[in-house]
Amino acid sequence: MSSLFKESLINPSCRSNPLAELLTAVLTIIILFASADFVRADGTVNILFVSSRTSAPYLHFIEKAKLELQAGDPLHVNTVSLPASQLTGERMPGADHSYDMVVALGKQAAQAIQQWQPKVPVLYALIPKATYDSLRKSGKLACPDNQCTAIYIDQPLQRLFHVLTAAFGEQRRLGVLLGPASLQQQDTLIDLAAKTGFFLHTAAVHEQDELLPALNSILKQSDLLLSIADPVVYNRRTAKSILLTTYRYKVPVVAYSKAYADAGATLSVFSTPEQIARQAAGVIKTFFKHDKPGLPLPQHPQHYKIRINRHVADSLGLDLETNPELQSIIKEADNE
Repeated sequence: MSSLFKESLINPSCRSNPLAELLTAVLTIIILFASADFVRADGTVNILFVSSRTSAPYLHFIEKAKLELQAGDPLHVNTVSLPASQLTGERMPGADHSYDMVVALGKQAAQAIQQWQPKVPVLYALIPKATYDSLRKSGKLACPDNQCTAIYIDQPLQRLFHVLTAAFGEQRRLGVLLGPASLQQQDTLIDLAAKTGFFLHTAAVHEQDELLPALNSILKQSDLLLSIADPVVYNRRTAKSILLTTYRYKVPVVAYSKAYADAGATLSVFSTPEQIARQAAGVIKTFFKHDKPGLPLPQHPQHYKIRINRHVADSLGLDLETNPELQSIIKEADNE
C-alpha cells in the first residue's frame, strides 16, 4: 500500500476519532491480506515475507522460496510480501490470525518485526550472524515463545579458513578488522587461526574515524585481509577506501559478497539469495510438515559460491585459476 494511499485513509479528523482510527486499522489489514486470498483449508499455511527493501536480492529470495515450497513434497501455502516500511510503527492488531509464520529479510525487516511483535514463529534470513546476535542480546529481536531462528547471510568461519588455506598457501599472516558487532567472533578466529597455522592480527574499530588508521596498521603486518561482515567496518561509505588501500599495500582481500569481488576484492565466498531461500524453504517445510516440532537453531548457509577477481589476482601475482585445491573447492560449491 503506498504511503500516499495510507495518508488518504488517515485524515486529520480520523486521527482525533477513536472509532475512525479503529476502522482505518481494520481496513489496512484487509487491504494487506486480500491479495493472498486467505481462505483457510486443511493443510494450508499462510506466510508473510517482510523485506528490508524492494531491491533485487529480496525479490529473488521471495520468488525462489515460493518455488521451493511448491517443489518436491509441496507445502500448500498462501503468501504475502511487504516492505518493512509498511510495518514500522504499525501494530496491525488482529493480523496474527491471518498467517502462520513471518519470514523477515534483512536488518530493517528484523527491526520492523520487533516493533510489531507478532505472536507467530519468525524466520530471519539475509542477515549477518553478528547483527542477529547483537539484536537478540539487546532484546531487540522478536522471538515469540522462543519460536525464532535464522539463516545467516555470512559464511561459517571454518569454511573461510578452509578456502584461505587452499587459495593462499604460504601466505600465513592474516589480518582482520573487527567492529562492535563482529568483535564477538574474535575468540573463534584465534582458535581457527591456531589450528590452521595462520598468524592472526586483529584490530578493533569502534567508529568509522578509526578505520583507516587501523587498516594501515594491520596491513603492515599482514599478507591477507579477511573481511568479516560488520556495518561499522564494511559499508557503502568505506568499501572503496578499504579496497584501494589494500591494493596499494598489495594485500589480497577475501570478502563475503560477489559485489566485493566485482569491486576489487581478490576473492569472495558468499551465498546467493536463491541458495539461502532454498534452505529457508526446507526449514519451513520441516516445521509445518512434522506437526511443528520446533524451529532449528540459527544456522549458516549450507550452499555457497566462490568468485575470483582475475584482474586483481593477476596484478598481485596470484595464480588462483590453476590452483588445483582451490579449483576443486569451487567446483564442489558450484555443483551443490
